[in-house]
Amino acid sequence: MRFLMSIIKLEVKLPEAQKAIKQFAENRLQAFESFTQDIKRVAETAINNLLNAEIDFFLGKPEEDGYKRNGYTEKDYTLKGVGTVRIKMPRDRKMRFDSSIIPKAERVDPRVTEDMAALHLAGLSTRTLSMMSKRILGTEFSPKSVTNSLEILSDSAEKWLRRPINDTYWALMVDGTNFKIRRRGSVEKEPSLIVIGIDEFNKKSILSIEPGTRDDVNSWKAVFKDLKARGLDPSKVKLGLMDRLPGLESLFQDEFSNSVTQRCWFHAMQNILAKCPKRLVDPLHKMVLRIMYAGSKEEALQNFTELKKEMNKDAERSISCLEKDLDSLLTFFSFDKNLWTSLRTTNGIERINKEFKRRTKSMETLGEMTLKKVLAFTALRIELAWQRRAADTYSNKYSKRSGDMGKLMNLSLGTVEKLN
Repeated sequence: MRFLMSIIKLEVKLPEAQKAIKQFAENRLQAFESFTQDIKRVAETAINNLLNAEIDFFLGKPEEDGYKRNGYTEKDYTLKGVGTVRIKMPRDRKMRFDSSIIPKAERVDPRVTEDMAALHLAGLSTRTLSMMSKRILGTEFSPKSVTNSLEILSDSAEKWLRRPINDTYWALMVDGTNFKIRRRGSVEKEPSLIVIGIDEFNKKSILSIEPGTRDDVNSWKAVFKDLKARGLDPSKVKLGLMDRLPGLESLFQDEFSNSVTQRCWFHAMQNILAKCPKRLVDPLHKMVLRIMYAGSKEEALQNFTELKKEMNKDAERSISCLEKDLDSLLTFFSFDKNLWTSLRTTNGIERINKEFKRRTKSMETLGEMTLKKVLAFTALRIELAWQRRAADTYSNKYSKRSGDMGKLMNLSLGTVEKLN
C-alpha cells in the first residue's frame, strides 16, 4: 500500500554511498549480506513503531479509558523478502489488545507460508523444503510445518475441483483409475473416476476427480450429471475419449447427444496383445502401430487390411478384438491433425496417477481426507502446466511417413506407454 512508503524514510549520503560502492566492488556477497541486515533493522524498527501506534489508538478508544500499557513481549517474526526480525509486541493491563498487524500467535508472514505451500505443490518434498527453507525463505521450517502449510491452500484447491464450469469444452477424456493408498501398514487400491476436458482453445483442464467411486456405468452417469449441474454445456461436447467399459460409449452419447466416441489406443493395445500368441506379439505390435500412427484414416484402414491378410489365421482373436473397435479407434482422424496425439489415448489421466504416486511416495499413511487434498493439489499442479500449452501443439513425431517409420518398426512393447 502506498501510504506505507511514508513510514520508512531512507537517506543515502555521498560518503556512505562511496563506501558502499567500494564494498560491493571488493566482495558483492558480503556487501549484499550487510545491506540486507540494514534493511532488516529498518523494517524491524518500522514494524515496532507501527505496533506502538496501534496500541495507542486502541487505548485511546472511549471504552478503553483508564487502561494503560503493560510492557511488551518479544518474538521472532519472519517477514517475506526480509527474513527474521525481532518484534516487540506491546501489551495492555487487561490483555485485551490484539494487533491486526501481527496477531499474537503468528510468527511467520502468511505470504511466506503460502510460498512454502506453493513450492510443496510444485513438487518439492517436505524434507527438501525443510532443508532449504532457511536459505530460500529466510526461516527454517520443520517437515511438519511444511505439511501444515498446505492447509492454507487446501480449501482453495478442493473448491477448485468443485468449481462452476463456465468455459466451453468440446472433448472429454473419461477414465477410471486406481490410486494405491496406504492405510495402517497395508496398501490398497482406491478407485477414482477422472474427467479431463479440452476447451475451445484446445487447452486441457481437469474437470472432475471422484475418489472412492466404482468404475461402472451408473457411477459415470452420476459424474456426468454433476458436470452438467456445475455448468457444462452438453450440446457443445463433440467427442468422448474412453476405454472399453461396457455400456460407457452408449451412455456418453445419450448424455452428450452431439458427440462421437474415441476408444483409447493404449487400453486397446493391451487387450489386443493379451490375446496374441507369444511368438507373434512383437510383429503384431508393430503392425498395429502402423494403423495407430497412419497419416490418414484411409491409410489406417489399408494397414489394417494388410495386417488381417498377413496374420489373420495365427492371431485371429487379437484381430477380431481390433476389428470390433476399429471404427471407434479411428475417430480421431475426423479432427484437426495437430490434435491426433492428444486424442488417441486417455494417458492424460495416467499422468495424474503418476504424479499422485510421486507425491505420496514418502507418506506412511494416507487417510480419506488427506487423499482428497493430495488429489486436489495434484490436479492443480498439472492444471498449471497444461494451461501453458494447448493440446494441438504436441508434436506427432511418429506420423511422418519416411525416416520415422524405421524407428516405429523397431519399437519394443515397453515403448507403447512412453509414446502416449
